[in-house]
Amino acid sequence: MKKPISKPALIVCGDGKKRHPLIVAADAMSTKELAKKLGHGNHTTASIYVNRARKTPTLTIPAGWVLALARILTVRPHALRPDLYLPNWTVDNGN
Repeated sequence: MKKPISKPALIVCGDGKKRHPLIVAADAMSTKELAKKLGHGNHTTASIYVNRARKTPTLTIPAGWVLALARILTVRPHALRPDLYLPNWTVDNGN
């Protein structure tokens, strides 16, 4: 049996370059604010993952962060973790 793909889709930015979703989110806000939105009181974990994503564009996004990150970036969760979410699933705005 084939292992499901867990790589996130890279996001095309304004400059035409493709970037990891965590980098796009980190560029849009402070790491502290990103960590809070991802459910962490301390920004260290988010900072570590953003740095890893800069080095490895295929870095898997932690499962617990997918829905929050999908809301931040306004993308479907399948784009972030195709191994966990079906293509037609969406997220609400969190209200």
